[in-house]
Amino acid sequence: MNRTQLWAIVLATGLVASCIASPLPATSPGAVTATTSSLLTVHPGDATFPTEVAGLPVVAVAHAVELLESGKLDGQVVAVAGYYDAFYPACPYPGRYIGPLEGWCSFVVLTDTRAGAQLCQPYGTNGTSCSLPKGTYLAPFFMSETSGDQSSLLTGGATGEPAAVVLIGHAGDARQWQCTAATQAQCANAFVVDRIAWAEGRDVPVTAPQTGVPITPKMTLAQAAADVGLGDKLLTGAPFRAGDIATVEPRWNLAGDNIVWLVRSLAPAASSPGEETRPGTVWLVDDATGKVIDSHPLKVDATYQPARLWQMATVHGYECCATNLTAWERVESADGTAVYAGIVSGSASGGSGYTTFGGGYGSGPLVLPAGEYSISMWLATNDQGVMGTPSDACSTQVALQPLDNVMINADFPTGHACTFGPAPSMSPGP
Repeated sequence: MNRTQLWAIVLATGLVASCIASPLPATSPGAVTATTSSLLTVHPGDATFPTEVAGLPVVAVAHAVELLESGKLDGQVVAVAGYYDAFYPACPYPGRYIGPLEGWCSFVVLTDTRAGAQLCQPYGTNGTSCSLPKGTYLAPFFMSETSGDQSSLLTGGATGEPAAVVLIGHAGDARQWQCTAATQAQCANAFVVDRIAWAEGRDVPVTAPQTGVPITPKMTLAQAAADVGLGDKLLTGAPFRAGDIATVEPRWNLAGDNIVWLVRSLAPAASSPGEETRPGTVWLVDDATGKVIDSHPLKVDATYQPARLWQMATVHGYECCATNLTAWERVESADGTAVYAGIVSGSASGGSGYTTFGGGYGSGPLVLPAGEYSISMWLATNDQGVMGTPSDACSTQVALQPLDNVMINADFPTGHACTFGPAPSMSPGP
């Protein structure tokens, strides 16, 4: 019995919650190598796709997979048409850190045929049978800055039919550095969706998505794009707290609650028609003033070799999750600039007489350039992001080298200031 057959039986018998981890292969977003190479001319299926969006020629999924597997989407933007379906089963705790561009506990697919994208079918009188997609496919990642409403595309998950869409996206995303060293190559090969450009017969306008944390920017996306001078080259954009921008673009390390816009743009079209991909640029715009703070090519330079700093805090004499007490930290570069200030990322877990913050699923590393840093941690309550009175603080210095993978733990004895040491074995590791 293969994994597809087993998964169908599991779903049909209602045993999903007690079984399995990753329905999709973890190593390749294009699971089956394409056998043909072509732009979108005659697309199989019953949808009439546009041949061009945002000045980009629209390609078929099979061809996009070829581009992906050959490295031609590394920092390059492409428009791809296909049929989208997704299904999210109940899964057990993974037991390890999962990077932002790792596929886990989900079916998310884009294929060249509607039948190939249909993940779930009725099974028996009251069951549902789900299987891997058929043929060549992409496993797109919809991120916090993706323009367009993904939820409106899915017509019912296990009971709905795949949606005809055109997605604009890229690979080689900088968030690969937020994956572990062991999974970075996999994350670099992820197809990250910048924008849903077309869906079920209609163009989808560029909009600023809701990024999760309630914020009220002064500017609109159109104003932020105008301040950069993008015109029709705007790809996507969204407002973020400055302190959250590194979760989207780790090449920028900021702290604070002021609002900044992350905007992506396309390079001007080439003089010769038929260019399949175009380079992108990432911009950082201050919401208060409209000034461009910085910009990067979408493609991550090969000389960019930061370190990963993983942080944890272990609090003794505190039963997990009884109150809103949590561990906070501040990280400063050698010149005193704060590169992170906030709670220790990740969920809380506990045992007999202790609680650990960070280090597992839901946590994440700080991706920092090589250099000297000072780290301070303390305990305080967290009331919807508002910090209470700090206590039991401690500080340390770290020297990070390129490609370092450093794990530290602030140990808080009962009622005493913390001390820093190596992280325990439950830390993510390389």
